[in-house]
Amino acid sequence: MKELYTVIEKALLSEKSLKIREINNTYIFNVDKKANKKEIKNAVEKYFNVKIEDVHTLITRGKHRRVGKYTGKLPNIKKAYVKLKEGQRISVLEA
Repeated sequence: MKELYTVIEKALLSEKSLKIREINNTYIFNVDKKANKKEIKNAVEKYFNVKIEDVHTLITRGKHRRVGKYTGKLPNIKKAYVKLKEGQRISVLEA
């Protein structure tokens, strides 16, 4: 079992994530690549004191970047789409 603060890396606050939050009551987090859905659910419930209905995860592959003659690759990122139960909100992330 991982520690709470190592599972959740940060919350994503983009236009797409804010739209998904308004429509589906779903929050998007960057999480540890080795974390599973149960660990993510427990971490979010305990850290933000909310009830979770569902968790979906996906891994976005890092893009290849080039600066002059040098090439590189950005790291892969694991995202978690966390849907809260009806009436639940994370007040810390509300802007």
